[in-house]
Amino acid sequence: MPLFSVEDNFNLLYDQFLKTDLGKIYIAITWEELVGSFKLKKNKKGPDCIFSAQGKVALMILKHYAGCSDKRLIEQLNANIHYQFFCNTVLSLGQHIDNCKIVSNIRCELSDKFNIKDVQSILASH
Repeated sequence: MPLFSVEDNFNLLYDQFLKTDLGKIYIAITWEELVGSFKLKKNKKGPDCIFSAQGKVALMILKHYAGCSDKRLIEQLNANIHYQFFCNTVLSLGQHIDNCKIVSNIRCELSDKFNIKDVQSILASH
């Protein structure tokens, strides 16, 4: 029986997240434009990815921010609610990500669609 439930305290936790350095970065990024520049499409075959298009881009930003390996990033994501908020992926009680290769797969997916001039232009304008 959990003593502390994320679902019951979601707004409090989210407000605390927005006050952190990572939360301030989250607020400063123009997600819609940035994600739109990658032109990501939802896979029609196979299981749904735990990360949305925004979550995939956020995961790559988070990897740079955390400065850790793919495996360590997933470990941190499983344990850190602020990292989950940043990636728009709040894991429920008992749920965790096992596949450390997901970071590499997402990196490869985004690299195929990455246009440095578009991304620089979007980030520089904000």
